[in-house]
Amino acid sequence: MLLLAVLWWAGPRYAFGPEQPAPRPVPPTDVAQLDAWLAAQEAGQPGLRPGAAKGIVWHGAPGTRTRWAVVYLHGFTATRAETAPLAEQVAQALGANLFYTRLAGHGLPADALGRVTVQDWLADAQEALDIGRRIGDQVLVIGTSTGATLGAWLALRPDAVREPVAAQVWISPNFGPQDKRTEWLLGPWGSQIAYVITGGTVGAPSEDERINAAWTRVYPVEALLPMMALVQRVRDADWSRVRTPLLVFYSPADRTVDPALTQAMLARLPPGVATLEAVTDSTDTEQHVLAGALRSPKTTERLARRIVDWVQQRP
Repeated sequence: MLLLAVLWWAGPRYAFGPEQPAPRPVPPTDVAQLDAWLAAQEAGQPGLRPGAAKGIVWHGAPGTRTRWAVVYLHGFTATRAETAPLAEQVAQALGANLFYTRLAGHGLPADALGRVTVQDWLADAQEALDIGRRIGDQVLVIGTSTGATLGAWLALRPDAVREPVAAQVWISPNFGPQDKRTEWLLGPWGSQIAYVITGGTVGAPSEDERINAAWTRVYPVEALLPMMALVQRVRDADWSRVRTPLLVFYSPADRTVDPALTQAMLARLPPGVATLEAVTDSTDTEQHVLAGALRSPKTTERLARRIVDWVQQRP
């Protein structure tokens, strides 16, 4: 029995890897070159779905900086369509340019998600912030679900104090899924157990083709590993050093992530950093995507207005 226990605990585990983002080409400092640069980067992604590419929505003439820049980080398996047009409404009201990123492996054929590393997503988050700083004087990051987890990683970085983001908005942040079996993934033999349970794939297609276009509804179980590694790394971090002002929307009835973990994580922040607000009128069946034309159109305008008011009330 002891030997079996030793063999179990000595089994393979998925590792987060280095804290550094994967190497990437650096976005041009000349704002006028960004559109062409992004288009060239995305052109190298075979099978990229229409409407999923990274891109800038300019408030005025292309290449013109604005006082504010909005950066949108979408969630796991999603695309920029996830909560659209929420970010656009916020940017329009703030007179801001908007950058939509596309996390590695997303908006592509499903097998692409199985080849992603945590460092790929860290690179996406850092790139998005770099572009936000090029197109605006102050950056507002809006992150949904795992996009909010990446936002938390940005807020926890040492350079977040030296080069602060003006503010962040988190929608249904992912600090742990409702399905607690996902916690096994990072334990010994986690990926092997997941493969046995799932047969290698997770999810099911939607009857709504718009949803199938905006999310990767069926994907390799391996894609869950970097997501959970990111979640664990952020949960284990020292939240007392976060200084970025946060507005956080969550649903107490969320069926995708655990809202109790959202409350617990925010309780670890210094006083006054975060404003937590419950959203109880979303029409999303999972009570997770709390705004957007595809999942909860009736809440979109209200949440956009609340974000704008909150940003404008800050010093």
